[in-house]
Amino acid sequence: MKIVGIKEMQAIDRAATERYGIPSLSLMEQAGEKLAAWVQDVLGFPVDSRVAVLAGSGKNGGDGLVCARYLVKAGIDVTVLLLTGTTLAPETRHNLKRLQKLKINIRTAKGVFPHAWVDDLLNTDLVVDALLGIGLSGAPRPPFSQAIAALTAAKTRVLAVDIPSGLNADTGEPSAATVRADWTITFGLPKHGLLSAAAADYVGRLAIEPIGFPEALLSDRGAEWIYVDEAQAREWLPRRSWVAHKHSAGKVLVIGGSARYHGAPLLAALGAARSGAGFTALAYPKSLDVVLRSHMVEELAHPLPSNAQGVLGKTALAPLLKIAAEYDSLVIGPGMGRDPQTLKLVREFLEQLKGPKSVVVDADALPALVGWRITRAFSARTSLILTPHEGEAGVLLKRPVPMVVKERARSARELAQRYQAVVILKGHHSVIASPEGALWVNGSGSSALATAGTGDVLAGSIAAWVAQKVPPKEATGLGAFLNGVAGDLAGKNSYGLGVRARDVAERIPEAIGTL
Repeated sequence: MKIVGIKEMQAIDRAATERYGIPSLSLMEQAGEKLAAWVQDVLGFPVDSRVAVLAGSGKNGGDGLVCARYLVKAGIDVTVLLLTGTTLAPETRHNLKRLQKLKINIRTAKGVFPHAWVDDLLNTDLVVDALLGIGLSGAPRPPFSQAIAALTAAKTRVLAVDIPSGLNADTGEPSAATVRADWTITFGLPKHGLLSAAAADYVGRLAIEPIGFPEALLSDRGAEWIYVDEAQAREWLPRRSWVAHKHSAGKVLVIGGSARYHGAPLLAALGAARSGAGFTALAYPKSLDVVLRSHMVEELAHPLPSNAQGVLGKTALAPLLKIAAEYDSLVIGPGMGRDPQTLKLVREFLEQLKGPKSVVVDADALPALVGWRITRAFSARTSLILTPHEGEAGVLLKRPVPMVVKERARSARELAQRYQAVVILKGHHSVIASPEGALWVNGSGSSALATAGTGDVLAGSIAAWVAQKVPPKEATGLGAFLNGVAGDLAGKNSYGLGVRARDVAERIPEAIGTL
């Protein structure tokens, strides 16, 4: 699905009514019903649960009122706290009248936030934030800013309607008064601001819900930004033949390792194997032979000559080129260190590698590309996939890391153009770019991936999908999406804490199963 800004989403909303004849009340009804389902899912078994719906006078508030109606019908104890401006939106007024016919506690206030409402926010299991929508211009003013401050102080779990109140839907910049949500349920399409790093701690877990917009209005054809969700990842997942064997299922070679980071290539190989590669192998400094073989069971071992520092150097080039010819895709970099001889080996290996080949350049191999000019002959025989995090992207672009973080899309595009490569700029909602085409934003993942080695697992996973004949950009998107889902599966019972990289790798088959 495409990613939109405020004006485009508002235009879609108008077009649904004016061109397609879908009443605003119908869209609001579906939004409220979806919200109520999410509330019940969050609460688990909802008997004796208490919910407060904090609503404003606009359409966002109307969504919250519909949600309250469905929750009451489900037997949940609901209190509605309705802050009104000068007028209620017609759809909101309509749903308020419907709600008033039910047995529900509705409190209203105009122009001021009553202090008595603080107890309602404190003594509840969940607050539905339906105060302000994506059309907010500037920072929230009283009484809405006062309500947001009270909600923040209450430290109650919050589910935001469409967008956390106070957050800019275009930039993701929070105002001084912005709701910190645990879940944000947005409708129709994802908005740019919800995906920015600045918004992450306010959005919480993001879900996109369809509410009946016509498909023609949601089409991503010609869109500059594409959101990679479960439906998109499912399209990329390859179908394996019933007569497949280990060689036809894809052969992946991981090149890396050093005395300090001997586990990194093992994690990359595990990521490849768990992503369906039929055959995985490691090429590493011979000085690591004993320690790596003690952990290897299915992988084939290729110990290579190492220099006096115990890392790969120029003596490894000839045997490495010969070995690489046997594999469908390669990963180079995990844990290999940044010794000058190693970086020189990476450049010479790439320059002399016979194609066609796909190479995932990861971690310690990335600095070897600084100042390296990509020739047409190289691009014709080798598909590069670069996997930098924001710090590594800063090194490649010779740009301060804060600037890379602020301009992630521009940074990913520049790297893709400079190296004629598919680039995944890792981080919150990783950005995927290629020399031509739209930017993709990964829709999975959480802080469960904030542990050493998950990038190695991702590099191996991407190489596995390429080896299974998925095109490089799609393989990168698929690997990133599954890595995020696997991280959530590994950390779902620990709030993302305590997850290890190999836990993520081991859950990739289950993540594939979700598709």
